[in-house]
Amino acid sequence: MRYSIPYLGYIVALGIVPFLYTFVYFGLNLSQSLTSLSTLPISEVFWNTVIYAGLTAIISALIGLILAVAVDILPRGKLIVSLLIMLPYTLPFTSAALVWSISLYANYGWFSYLFHLKFDPLNIPSLAIYGVTMVSIWSTIPLTFLITLTALRSIPSYVKENALLDNLSLSEYYGKIAVPMVGKAFWLAFLLAFLSALGNFDIPYALTEGGPGFATTTLPLLVYYEIIDLGNFSGGALVAALLSVMASIPAILILLISRSKRSGFISLSLRIPDRVFKPLMYVILGISLFFLVFPVYWMGLVAFRHSSLDFRSPPVIVPAGLTTKYFISTLDQSIPYIVSSVVVAVLASLLTIFVSFPSGYEISRGKGRWILPVSIYLYSLPSASYIIPLFIFFSSTNLMNTWWALIISTPIFTATYAVWLFHNNYLSFPRAYDDVAEVFQIKRRLLRVVMPLSRTSVFSVFLLSFILNWHLLFYPLILTQTPYNWSFPPEGAETVTVFALAQIYYRTINWALVASAALVAALPVMVVTIITLSRILKGDRSGGLKFI
Repeated sequence: MRYSIPYLGYIVALGIVPFLYTFVYFGLNLSQSLTSLSTLPISEVFWNTVIYAGLTAIISALIGLILAVAVDILPRGKLIVSLLIMLPYTLPFTSAALVWSISLYANYGWFSYLFHLKFDPLNIPSLAIYGVTMVSIWSTIPLTFLITLTALRSIPSYVKENALLDNLSLSEYYGKIAVPMVGKAFWLAFLLAFLSALGNFDIPYALTEGGPGFATTTLPLLVYYEIIDLGNFSGGALVAALLSVMASIPAILILLISRSKRSGFISLSLRIPDRVFKPLMYVILGISLFFLVFPVYWMGLVAFRHSSLDFRSPPVIVPAGLTTKYFISTLDQSIPYIVSSVVVAVLASLLTIFVSFPSGYEISRGKGRWILPVSIYLYSLPSASYIIPLFIFFSSTNLMNTWWALIISTPIFTATYAVWLFHNNYLSFPRAYDDVAEVFQIKRRLLRVVMPLSRTSVFSVFLLSFILNWHLLFYPLILTQTPYNWSFPPEGAETVTVFALAQIYYRTINWALVASAALVAALPVMVVTIITLSRILKGDRSGGLKFI
């Protein structure tokens, strides 16, 4: 297990120890923790979290499945349509929240006007949690779609051909054969969507800051408020521990599903004639594409037009009064934040490859197999599960507000995920290469033999790690205070997602500045994401990745 030593050292120091210390911390201060939380509506916050995560997982998994089937039956244009469906995934959660904040604006936002809403649902206590959840569903559908579609495309072509030769309609083929065969992928997508929403801090915080009152406050937001606003680390640790316990159940289910050989999905008896089934799926696909793509179009439109066109009813949805001054101004202000995001994302991704690549390869060869379930479990935990011990550690070592705090801490999410991907990839890696290296006594065969033959998978994992690190808000918001000040040694480490978030907190009524900030935060990683997704969706070996 010598290849896994750096990885084990990392996950123990930055994952297992902080996770366990969170429980120890509130345990040592239990009475203080309980007292500090007694004045808060914990039950309301708990149910907000359950509603937010539960509805996000259920609806996004079902829509993702339907869209995957719709794309699978397309005669042509699968890649283009798939990339359009994946557009929301290219936006950081912060940018998505900014876009929807101006889409839901009473009577003037495109969504509010379309559904004749004379009020902003985010300002109504009884509706706010559902508005925030809708944005979460919009952001999560691409994830469930991607996992389900890649599973559908892995079904051998002869299975469908034989089913059609037996006079099964398309609805019967998908209901009785294809969908049951990808049941494992469906449940994995459901659980990953649930865990993503359970630990998601960005969307509720950026849209409502947990308000009105506590109407949209979820457990991750409560952890943040306890630490930053109240300085109550024991109360924050208690909430973080509760969140970790909640996440442990779906995390364990993911472990069981990943090991299971059964699909776990029942057969559906659908008997719809093809002449009806196909148009129905195309209509659903068209409507879904509108709601998935139009907010991204709205972001670009508002960012590049004069602000005098914002508060019109009906909203102006065609390009008019175009100008680049808002975008250029925002881009100029954001440069220090972009520098931090680039440095952190690149170096954290390199650290991810350094520790996860050797370990993923070694696990695939049957050594230290217990490392994989531990990695999946750590990856499944919310970021709040680790933050309090890390905050205390970085504060005591003067690493707060530095690039190093983010570079060291964020790979706990990307490295654990990368080990999972590398393990899946190397299960099919020919063992003949190992035998040849053994016969010829090649030293450092991991670097001289395995890595050169794995360039595509290493590059793909690097890109995915870059995307995940760029999207982060919770850690940068807590571990940094100022933007990079162009000094050396570097001081200040606020990222571009923090910059984008600040625009909405200025409570400006200039939508162009809000949309420009969202676009600035999203544009670089949109390009990287589209390149990465196009490789994955092509479904050939050059993509170098296997999710299941």
